[in-house]
Amino acid sequence: MSSIGTGYDLSASQFSPEGRVIQIEYASKAVENSGTAVAIEGKDGVVFAVENIVVSRLYEQNSNQRIFNIDTHIGMVVAGWLADANHLVERAKEECSDYR
Repeated sequence: MSSIGTGYDLSASQFSPEGRVIQIEYASKAVENSGTAVAIEGKDGVVFAVENIVVSRLYEQNSNQRIFNIDTHIGMVVAGWLADANHLVERAKEECSDYR
């Protein structure tokens, strides 16, 4: 990634001279470095599972939650940056509340 820090990583719609979108590469790396997230649908329900990677003993227990309840009938598992996931969860909760 020769374009890191050269100004081509400031926008998700700006291409580097090599034709890459650096923000997309950052997002891909974040997903690669996070734990696995899986949802399996069965006949009577759905099972969510996530891999909890602990990289430091300074993390508080349950602070790295990657399974979310959106509504009484909707759940969500996430991989990648948790801050981005929290934003998507809040947005999904707002959308659900609009259709009750």
